[in-house]
Amino acid sequence: MTGQPLHVAFISHSGQLGGAEICLVELVEGLTGLYGVRADVVLPRPGPLGARLAAAGGHPQVLRHAGWATAVGSWPACVPMAALNIVAVLRLVASLRRLRPDIVATNSLINPAGAYAARLAGIPHVWLVHEYGDLDHGYRFLLGVERSLREVGRLSARVMTCSRALARRVSEHVPPDRIEVAHYAVTEGLDRPLAPATCVAGRLRLLVLGRKHPGKGQAEAVRAVGRLRARGVDVRLRAVGQPQGTYALELERLSRSLGLEDRVELVPWVIDPVAEIDACDALLLCSRSEAFGRVVVEAMKRDRPVIVADAGGAPELVAESGGGLLYPPGDDEALACVIERLAADPVEARRLAGAGRAWAQRHCTLQGYARAFLDAANRAQQRTRWVPSASDTSGFRGGPSC
Repeated sequence: MTGQPLHVAFISHSGQLGGAEICLVELVEGLTGLYGVRADVVLPRPGPLGARLAAAGGHPQVLRHAGWATAVGSWPACVPMAALNIVAVLRLVASLRRLRPDIVATNSLINPAGAYAARLAGIPHVWLVHEYGDLDHGYRFLLGVERSLREVGRLSARVMTCSRALARRVSEHVPPDRIEVAHYAVTEGLDRPLAPATCVAGRLRLLVLGRKHPGKGQAEAVRAVGRLRARGVDVRLRAVGQPQGTYALELERLSRSLGLEDRVELVPWVIDPVAEIDACDALLLCSRSEAFGRVVVEAMKRDRPVIVADAGGAPELVAESGGGLLYPPGDDEALACVIERLAADPVEARRLAGAGRAWAQRHCTLQGYARAFLDAANRAQQRTRWVPSASDTSGFRGGPSC
């Protein structure tokens, strides 16, 4: 890197405020506020993300582009997405040549236009992969998952993932020596005084926070509460998150069939998820394929123990921090036993919470996440810059000259 501040052009897959977008806001805040980086951000359409990026020190602009993966619609309906991206790539090339960034960084696995544009413009590219795509969100990739990941590796000087589990998946198709692992900052909404937990032996208030989808495993939590009620353990469950498909209705039917109307509360949406964490005694994450588990770190930073299914990337957070307990995914009896253990021992619950908070405060920071990105950008710049070839302009084929 030169003596001049780094100039990054981020490409976002959305203008809304989801998990990957919030991580981008935090990264831009850390880069601009702590390291003087200039951060231009290209959004596919207007949305609340633009204002948040501007407040964080970024420079948002809108240039329409589409993904190469979809969770809805038929394959013929995806053809317009591909056509839009061909136009978007050419427009992005012109924009990048005008902006002249040092690095282009794509902020999600599902939007490829920035990577192809960076290749054509001869600018090193870093791909921030936040998700499995197919396993966690149910996306179908136009090129298939394997070929899409191979393109990620072909078009990127560095690939950043949020967990070792996700890195292992990506490394099946991307050279492992190009992959970085970095924990998110996780600061959104957490700049408020701690609300002390009120753990009482034999009683536990549980929270599941996330969209209601079969992959999130809320049904396991409901069944575990049913088992514990039969044992006389006073456990209450609050499941907060937007419904997806018919799964929320299935959860309601399951709760009624187990007679848990007084023990299980299903809430579709809340303005302040941090307040939900503050009101619980422990947080559950029952997901089968969570790439990171941002809500786990949020709970740790709010001084709450966590109970996590031993699958995906979230168990790494528990293992590294000592801030929670694991159970085999899909096993509601094992989950009930872990919950019962925590309910019976408030001292152990407080010990786990303290360990998780201390770890999260050290390892999930604006400075740490921004520094990890800068290190990846530095290594990307050390690779020979790509030279666009004739084949690059007709089908986006070919490989790096390095």
